[in-house]
Amino acid sequence: MTDLVLRTARPASIPSLLNPVSMIANLWSRRDLIRQFAVRYFLARHKGTYLGMFWALLFPLVLLAVYTFIFNYVFVARSVHMVADGMGGAAEETRSQYTVMLFLGLTVYGIFSESVVRSAGLVLDNPNYVKKIVFPLEVLPVSALLSALMFSCFGLTLTVVGLFAFYPEVYWTVLLLPVVLAPLLMLALGLAWFISSLAVFVRDVANIVLIVVGQLLFFMTPIFYRADDLKEWAWLSHLNPVGVVVEAARQVVLYGAMPDWKSLGYATLLGLGVMQLGYAWFMKSKRGFADVL
Repeated sequence: MTDLVLRTARPASIPSLLNPVSMIANLWSRRDLIRQFAVRYFLARHKGTYLGMFWALLFPLVLLAVYTFIFNYVFVARSVHMVADGMGGAAEETRSQYTVMLFLGLTVYGIFSESVVRSAGLVLDNPNYVKKIVFPLEVLPVSALLSALMFSCFGLTLTVVGLFAFYPEVYWTVLLLPVVLAPLLMLALGLAWFISSLAVFVRDVANIVLIVVGQLLFFMTPIFYRADDLKEWAWLSHLNPVGVVVEAARQVVLYGAMPDWKSLGYATLLGLGVMQLGYAWFMKSKRGFADVL
């Protein structure tokens, strides 16, 4: 593994840490190390199990089946929604189409939640990288995010299968999905840098993140429902950058429509700010990790 030993240097100044060019240059110089750890995290998830990588496909399918049953037949969260019928008209959304919509929302949210929740243990679980070698710890949250993206490919593949199976046509706007996901990735990375650092000094952070991201934010994000279903409270969903990205992903993938560029622009600016500040915080605070580990 490369880039494990670095020359000692003066602490970086605040202006340089808040410079996105310096941040990108630093991460780019570690790209091989980031790739190696991303693959390691991805493979380690199901290492030693009998089904191996099949769990990456089986788990979201089981989760989808449970949520589909509950919200289609028990609580009936599905509202009447019209979708294109492929002949220039519109038809009421079917249960199968609702399932695809739900699964896409779960997949997009999973990219965010997995990388953020996992970040709380990235430094704590690797004390040797802090104490015994000089290691660029800032690459760990990046690798964790890439690992979450790799895992999400299974969910996105199933979504595409559902598109061909249950929708009358697949729109070219699906190509905009990477653009739509960019704000979410920047926000997740920035929060991962913040959380992985804070968790070293305050161990309760891991439990707080699990509650907030795994429960509160999950149900506040329009996954089982659409933002418009909230009616007069829909504006709250538009303030949630994760919800903005989920809604935009549905627009470009399922309905062939342009996303709300204004809301997406707000989410992008927020993601950029959080990412840069998270990086600066991590780089400044990491010098104190060895004192508490």
